Amino acid sequence: MTLVDTRTPDKKRLISGSTGDWEVIIGMEVHAQVTSESKLFSGSSTAFGNPPNANVSFVDAAMPGMLPTINEECVRQAVRTGLGLKAQINKRSVFDRKNYFYPDLPQGYQISQFKDPIVGEGKVLLDVDG
Repeated sequence: MTLVDTRTPDKKRLISGSTGDWEVIIGMEVHAQVTSESKLFSGSSTAFGNPPNANVSFVDAAMPGMLPTINEECVRQAVRTGLGLKAQINKRSVFDRKNYFYPDLPQGYQISQFKDPIVGEGKVLLDVDG
């Protein structure tokens, strides 16, 4: 995926290089644990300390015909986080499948966001005193 910055760069922020001026843009991919009583894509419990396989549903076990459904509370928390970062909140979000083999991943794919995440570009302000 290629991202194109359509903003006009602030001349004060440019760094001179041998091939022209450069603007430093740093992207972050953030993985965070949200507070929810059920998993992101199934209604299974997230309670700690339960016996093995107690927090597994037919969706988690990748049983035929079982499709994941997004946890609305997790989406709300993602939007609140995005608002706190003055980020773009996308009205349309797409989840993609990445096919991997992991012994503990029975469905054979991982669900992720690639092109259209719930929360887009935001701002993190850093105070860098010399």
